[in-house]
Amino acid sequence: MSKAAKDHMGKVSKLCCVICFYKLGIDTRPVHVHHVTVPRDDFAVAPLCPEHHQGPTGVHGLHRRGFEMMWKLGEIDLLALTNRALAEGR
Repeated sequence: MSKAAKDHMGKVSKLCCVICFYKLGIDTRPVHVHHVTVPRDDFAVAPLCPEHHQGPTGVHGLHRRGFEMMWKLGEIDLLALTNRALAEGR
């Protein structure tokens, strides 16, 4: 992994969960850094709390289609929210 990728993932890991913050209005930390692309791209990551990453209402718990139906967000939306959070210093 490049230094730039490691730095980016470090910044994302300090953000709050983008689902909790932008959908539920709460600041939830710590987060897991979720890779949104396959194959993995260390710049295409989103901060998700354990529940929204691997829990029953999470991207891995519900699987892609169920997650998109429940939260009305796809992988690109997660990246957009992550970029917004980075820009806002969340």
